[in-house]
Amino acid sequence: MRKLGWRPFCRFLTIVAATVAAISAAYAAPQENPAGDSGAHSVCSNLGEYIFVGGTGGFDALRYGDLFEELLKTGHVGLYQHANAISAAENPPGLLKAIETMFTGTGPGEAELGQVGWNYFTLPPSYGYYRSLYIQNGLHPSEANVNTPSDSARRGQLEEDLKQWREYVDAARTAGIDSVAPVVAPNDPDEPKLGENVFATNPFYALERGEALYGKAIAFDVPPNFFLTGGSGPGYEKFIVQAIQWGNAHGLRTTMLLSPYPWPTNSAGQLETFRQFTGNTFSQDTQDFVSRLKEEHAIPSEWAVDNYEDTYPHDAPAMVPETVRNTTTEVGLWLARNAPVYARGENPEEGIICFPPLPVTEAGNLQ
Repeated sequence: MRKLGWRPFCRFLTIVAATVAAISAAYAAPQENPAGDSGAHSVCSNLGEYIFVGGTGGFDALRYGDLFEELLKTGHVGLYQHANAISAAENPPGLLKAIETMFTGTGPGEAELGQVGWNYFTLPPSYGYYRSLYIQNGLHPSEANVNTPSDSARRGQLEEDLKQWREYVDAARTAGIDSVAPVVAPNDPDEPKLGENVFATNPFYALERGEALYGKAIAFDVPPNFFLTGGSGPGYEKFIVQAIQWGNAHGLRTTMLLSPYPWPTNSAGQLETFRQFTGNTFSQDTQDFVSRLKEEHAIPSEWAVDNYEDTYPHDAPAMVPETVRNTTTEVGLWLARNAPVYARGENPEEGIICFPPLPVTEAGNLQ
């Protein structure tokens, strides 16, 4: 389902030791930090950026900061730097700089990349890879979500895939990327989903488990509408819930990628624009999805809103303004105002669910 346009080569390991202990810790409900009580836990009052907006659909419109100024004012939003969107925004000259200006001071942001060889990060800019696409354009993301070539290693290839993933992650860290997450979700109907703790225990996911542990992060490609309508088949919802809990129990960055899906095509087989998509339910689906995860005590540490189904970077109405239902920035603003995040407590073994503080009126009363 996830796509970057280019899907290179490479991969990784397994972990089984300590799985039982980690699983039991994962499913114990973490302590909740009540809304409006962020002072009770310093970790909740110093979260920084944990919501990201970007994608491909309408990416160029992020240069209009006045159309999502409330989102920027939250102090928790960062730029989601999908490689395809960044590549498209290189033209016309100055466009990327204008977008970066809107996000000045928000934090380094988060990238979405394809997994190629480790030298993707180290080759000089003249080769047209990472240093050309990101560094030379003033982008220095500290986190990356990676579309890997496969969700599972072929027979006998696990150790070799692990070696290649380690090389890739190590090279990414030399470029300032602290955590590197494989993009995970059994969106293929043929991938195993039924049972308890499938991601944590099934050999099929040994590769993704190893990638997540070495990269210190895991990202989930779960379009809300897809999840709410059953995903790829029986067991899908439980799989996602328990995989989030597994990531939190292992102290990983857990990033939930939210996108509108499916995106319609017209009679000529071309993707419709945002305004042509009259059946869009992205906002409501996101709210329902967040409610489901709250009920299951499966809260990620980050939310990333990126419309990659709409591949038109000039489709501005898909991105802004934040006052229009179903736009990327509108969904991002709702998350900033309503969605909890999982944070590691002052005690590394303690997980805390942080809720946004309740809004306050001018008179100082809670709304």
